[in-house]
Amino acid sequence: MKHTYIYRRFFFLIGVLFFSLGIYSTNAPSDSLRSKKRVLVSGFPIIFYAPETRFGYGAAGICLFNFKKDSIGAPRSTVNLGFTYTQNKQILFYLPYILFVKNRSYQIYGELAYNRYNYNYYGVGNDQPKNYVEVYGIEFPRLRATALKKVRKNFYLGFRYAYDNYSLYNLDPVGQLSKKIIPGSTGGTVSGFGLVTLYDSRDYIFYPSKGWWGELVLYKDDHFTGSSFNYTRIAFDVCRYLSYKKNILALNLYTIYSDTDLPFFQMGALGGQKKMRGFYEGRYRDNNLLVFQAEYRRHLFWLLGFTIFGDAGQVASRYDRFNAQDWHYTYGAGLRLTIDKLQKINLRIDVGVGNGKVLPYFTIGEAF
Repeated sequence: MKHTYIYRRFFFLIGVLFFSLGIYSTNAPSDSLRSKKRVLVSGFPIIFYAPETRFGYGAAGICLFNFKKDSIGAPRSTVNLGFTYTQNKQILFYLPYILFVKNRSYQIYGELAYNRYNYNYYGVGNDQPKNYVEVYGIEFPRLRATALKKVRKNFYLGFRYAYDNYSLYNLDPVGQLSKKIIPGSTGGTVSGFGLVTLYDSRDYIFYPSKGWWGELVLYKDDHFTGSSFNYTRIAFDVCRYLSYKKNILALNLYTIYSDTDLPFFQMGALGGQKKMRGFYEGRYRDNNLLVFQAEYRRHLFWLLGFTIFGDAGQVASRYDRFNAQDWHYTYGAGLRLTIDKLQKINLRIDVGVGNGKVLPYFTIGEAF
């Protein structure tokens, strides 16, 4: 029954997408004029029903723009906005952004959000039963901000700040979280700084066909910075893009390292819209994580394209405990609908398969 509601919501969103795309295509400027139009805005309504939420309502949109002093053809800054409210008084508000300043001499990206929602918890590690899940409520405001400066060709350096204030409620009385032995199961504040290095030689930011992208983050949460926790985490994310005519192969390696037990909501997690599509977000989680992703992409005609992807990932309590037996796999396919031909920005519809479940994804921009 739960999958039925997922599919209904998915097909409704597809309908809204084509409606919105029709409006966009009618009102969008031609290619010859697009370079002169610095701001493009698109939005659409959201309505869905699920047993955990009952009816939910909201809206989502995207704003693409250039600053006045940017050169013609400079990368567009993007701000996404989404809001939903359900009959069970659950709230999702999110505002992810990426700003390119002075022709990308500086870039600032992150997210503002507020969530009061129910999430699934599947335990920590690879050995939890495949049918184990407990639903918990969590409320938190979020602030994520990364500011980078270009220091040489394709190379950026800067800092990151992360803040979340977690409060858990409606815990399963016989679940793991209610026993208060899982790190973070009593809630708490995340507040810390990180050093960020970024290398980017991609030909396009939003839909690259060649080049490299890599980010290395050394992040520290400490009581001195207002955090309830004390840990260090290193994250490395690298992508390689290869092309032959209209065919694109995108490869991704992502890993998280920590030698300290992290709160469960800060652990490396498999699943979601970007890492291991086909798993619910957090289907597997632990202090350390390793993910490999591959995706074949091709444009078809008009504004349409498609993709096929496959992923492999694993989590571990310590980095030296990765092994050959605990790999998890997902695969799937998707459609792409271009909303900005100049910058190659797509609306993304993916269907991923993992552990025998089929999960849909609807968002803006590529997974990696």
